Amino acid sequence: MPLQTSSITARRPLVLIASGSPAYAAGLASFVESGGVEAAVAHTADAALALAEERAPAAVLVDANLGDASAHELVPELCRRLPGAPVVVCLPDPAPESQLAALAAGACAVVLHSGTREAVVEALRDVLRGQSRLDLEVVRALARGTRRERLRTDSLTDQERAVLRLMRQQLPYKEIAAHLGVSWHTVRSHAQSVLTKLGVHSRRELRTWDARFEPDTIAPPEGGAARPPLALARG
Repeated sequence: MPLQTSSITARRPLVLIASGSPAYAAGLASFVESGGVEAAVAHTADAALALAEERAPAAVLVDANLGDASAHELVPELCRRLPGAPVVVCLPDPAPESQLAALAAGACAVVLHSGTREAVVEALRDVLRGQSRLDLEVVRALARGTRRERLRTDSLTDQERAVLRLMRQQLPYKEIAAHLGVSWHTVRSHAQSVLTKLGVHSRRELRTWDARFEPDTIAPPEGGAARPPLALARG
């Protein structure tokens, strides 16, 4: 069954393939073209970004093995330049940590290097339709991580929660003290306790912690809607 986009068009949808391996890129191109789409291939991150600007593909396949940049560097930039176009990352192994890293970078789907033609075509068909399939192990890993971090915040006192809320607004300790009517030294003591309980060492690390475990604090890519959830090819 040919791949389809959500809108009816006489033109075949274009899928951009970015891979540092010409042989693998050719194989992916063969896979996606068998599903009724057009494929354009780039072997560097710069070439992929140039093609993305020039041809506005309906979707992008990014190989984790990209010569001049990592997939985690390229994917966010593609999401920024192509809001609404799903990005699929091709991984060498199915480890949940690798798939979660792809999700964090902005990908909405993952296929494996060992995936069959049918798996690649099915994954593309799903993302072009705005559909997703979630890998149960990835969901479990994400749930376990989120639960651990929620348990950490549950250990905070009311005063520490108040300080944390203002720290998330990027206020300096002096302003937090003025808001709460306490001394700078009291705020600093509470802040140090918050960082220790959350397992981070600085306010900069706290922002990273928030980005990983507080999804509602993460803004969507500039100029576009929030990315759809991670979709994974079976097998």
